[in-house]
Amino acid sequence: MTKPWVLVTADGPQLRDPVVAVRALAAAGYRPALAVSCGSSIATASRYCLRRVDVPRCDEPGYVPAIQKELASRSYLTALPASEAALLALGVSTPHLVDKVELGRAAEAAGIPSPPSRVFSSASELLGAAGDLEYPVIVKPAVHESNAEWVDSPARLAGATFQDGPLIVQPYLDHLNAISGVVWRGRLVAAVHERWLRIWKFRCGVASAAETVEPDADREERMLRLLNGYEGYFHAQFAGPYLMDLNLRVHTSHPLAQASGVNLVGVYCDLLRGDAVRDVRGRPGVFFRWLEGDIRHLVTAVRMRQMTARSALFAIRPRQHAAHSTESIRDPGPMMSRLRHVSGLAARSLLRRRTSDETP
Repeated sequence: MTKPWVLVTADGPQLRDPVVAVRALAAAGYRPALAVSCGSSIATASRYCLRRVDVPRCDEPGYVPAIQKELASRSYLTALPASEAALLALGVSTPHLVDKVELGRAAEAAGIPSPPSRVFSSASELLGAAGDLEYPVIVKPAVHESNAEWVDSPARLAGATFQDGPLIVQPYLDHLNAISGVVWRGRLVAAVHERWLRIWKFRCGVASAAETVEPDADREERMLRLLNGYEGYFHAQFAGPYLMDLNLRVHTSHPLAQASGVNLVGVYCDLLRGDAVRDVRGRPGVFFRWLEGDIRHLVTAVRMRQMTARSALFAIRPRQHAAHSTESIRDPGPMMSRLRHVSGLAARSLLRRRTSDETP
């Protein structure tokens, strides 16, 4: 590795985003380091993580100074946020694209439709309108600091927990697809188009199985209009033609882009260095699987009788040349770290059930 250091934020112990970022950087010849603000991270178990530095949590005053101090300590090219919390803390040139209310307006202006939405100032206001909603719906924070929730009734809405601040309610839609890319000086240098086959969490999550498709030139032009003033990595999620979410950070499906011939993280860093980078598009027909999420999706689908066991076994069959999430034989550390965590959760859950059964 002869290229500079790049600092990746690791803002949650089990986040997969830092793992894929570290691997992508190493594949592009950069030297990955991790700024760990959660005590631990499965990404530190990667063989490609060359340096770890502990920093405060993203919402603490010392976070940004700690990141700045580390960046000044050696020849870093940049810092790559791997979560919305880090992105917001470190700053973004287009803050209106991080707020989903403003994002919807900007998308409409760029010719990209947004789903019908209702905005509530707080969870209490939302609960007050529970009887007026047309279920099922997706409820998500205006600024993404927690996951979206699928809700199919007023009772389920009352039992859900939402973060403080404005909330957006949208209809539940399927036919999920996405485009990832790198924008640089008004040019879409790299792009990968994909359709999602399955997701986890069930009904409201991220891709557990996906495949690349042919580029859509019209959508690319509209995305360029939407991203006017922004330079860097992005991942936009759609339901049919509707823009559902936009991430201006490294995303967990990045291994699919790499397998299709486009290392988006590497492209962005090369552009930052001033290298000449030609336009590139992902090769269609490449398959991606997040094994843990896909198993959970398929088990849930069988339990809910939305899929037969035979169909689920066929769906989970090994696929030649498939891209994977944290699962890797060449870099098994994150996978083993995650397996230990899941095994510990299962053991504690079993112990609680046994204790409950033995209590008179």
